[in-house]
Amino acid sequence: MKLTKKDCFFIGLSIVSLLAHACLLPEMPDIVPTHWGFDGTVNGYSNKYVTLFLAALPCILFFFMKLLPYIDPRKKSYTLHKKAFDIFIYTMTLFLICLTWATDAVIFGLPVRIEQVVPVAVGILFLAIGNYMPQLRTNYTMGIKTPWTLENEYVWKKTHAMGGVLFCIMGILLILSGVFPSRLMTVLAFGFILAGTLWLYVYSWLVYRKQSGS
Repeated sequence: MKLTKKDCFFIGLSIVSLLAHACLLPEMPDIVPTHWGFDGTVNGYSNKYVTLFLAALPCILFFFMKLLPYIDPRKKSYTLHKKAFDIFIYTMTLFLICLTWATDAVIFGLPVRIEQVVPVAVGILFLAIGNYMPQLRTNYTMGIKTPWTLENEYVWKKTHAMGGVLFCIMGILLILSGVFPSRLMTVLAFGFILAGTLWLYVYSWLVYRKQSGS
C-alpha cells in the first residue's frame, strides 16, 4: 500500500486524536452518553471504553478504505477517480474525529449541542461527497450502486451527476437544520434525503430504459 504525504498527515492526525482521547479516558465516568435523539436528549449510554473504540474508528476506516482498490473487481476505476476517492477518505476521517471530540466535550460537561454539531458535520460530509461524486467511475464499493448503474457506464455517469446535485442540496439542508434547529428543518432535511435517495434509484432505471431503448 503506497501512502502519500497527505495520507500520512491524516493517519498521524487520527493517531494523535486517539492518544489524546486515551489520556482523557481515566477522567471519564464509567458510564457515558454515546447516543442522542434529534432534540439532543441522551437516549443511550455505554461503558467509557466504548468511546476508545469510537476514537480508533478514523484510523481503522482509513486503512480499510485504502485497501478497497486492491480488492474491488473494478480496481482500475480507482486510478481514474483517485482524487475523489482520497477526498472522501480525508473528509470521512475528519468527520469521525469531529464526532469523537464532540462526544468527549459532552461527557466533560462542555456547552456543546450535539443536536447541532452532528447535522452540520454530516452536511459538510454530504457537500464533499456531492462535489466529487460525478468523478466516480464504476466500482462495487462506493457510489450509487443499482443494477442499472453497475450494468451500464453511461447510466452510472448520469446517475452520479444527478447524485452530486442532490447530495449538495442534502448537505445544505442538513447544515441549515443544525444552524437553525427546529422540527420543521429536521423533517425537511430528512424528508429530502429519503426522497432524493429513492429518486436516484428510480432515475438510474429511467436512464437505463432510455439508453437501452426498452
